[in-house]
Amino acid sequence: MAKKRKLKKPNIKLFKNTDMVFKYNVTKFIVPFIIVMFIGIIVLLFWEGFKIKSVTVEGSAHYTAEEITNYVLSDKLPRNTIFVFLKYNNKSIKDIPFVEQMDVEIIDRNTVKIHVYEKYLAGCVSNIGNYMYFDNEGTVVEVSKVKTANIPVVTGLDFDHFVLYEPLPVEDKDIFNLILNITKLLNKHSLRADIIYFDENRNVTLFFDDARVGLGAADHLDEKFTQLVLILPNLEGKKGILHMEKFSDENSNYVFNEDVE
Repeated sequence: MAKKRKLKKPNIKLFKNTDMVFKYNVTKFIVPFIIVMFIGIIVLLFWEGFKIKSVTVEGSAHYTAEEITNYVLSDKLPRNTIFVFLKYNNKSIKDIPFVEQMDVEIIDRNTVKIHVYEKYLAGCVSNIGNYMYFDNEGTVVEVSKVKTANIPVVTGLDFDHFVLYEPLPVEDKDIFNLILNITKLLNKHSLRADIIYFDENRNVTLFFDDARVGLGAADHLDEKFTQLVLILPNLEGKKGILHMEKFSDENSNYVFNEDVE
């Protein structure tokens, strides 16, 4: 007769230890994984949720909107409104040629507006491939090889040197206020003169492509410019000079003399 085998009692302590090891492994690997996933989702929501999708530029005439945008949102700065806010909050951007300052405004979490405040320039003079831009006091505020479209070149000024941030050394200092007045009238009437020429008696001639406009002395300029807006379209493609030296409210006569080849 075969002997009965004695069944051993299970080692409950061993099972308990195995269960503890399993729970420890779950805690060691699953919980950190969940935390990493959670952090990743938060980062992704932050990155995409505050990604800059629209940029508006106001007040820039010298630079294009793309140039201003690329300057403010450089490659060194993530295109994220929170990063932009932290960098530019309560801080203006300065030391940019032709710009007094730039302010960056966060419109919403995906939209940025850049306000550009340009230096008001009366005109510029050309010298050896450079354009020296000056304000209404004749102070040279910028020197550049780039010609700004809405700033006319002033000729007829007599000077032999210039220093940046100092007035052009001309004898007649009041001429700069006259230049500024002419520039403002050009901008007011949306006119683009290539050159403002002064002769030795301060008589003014404006150059528009091949057409020239003789304004004469600095009087009745408002009336002359108001009429000039109506006349210029008829001079397109023509070569010659429009004489408005004596034009005024009392004298509305003007003559256009075509150049003789």
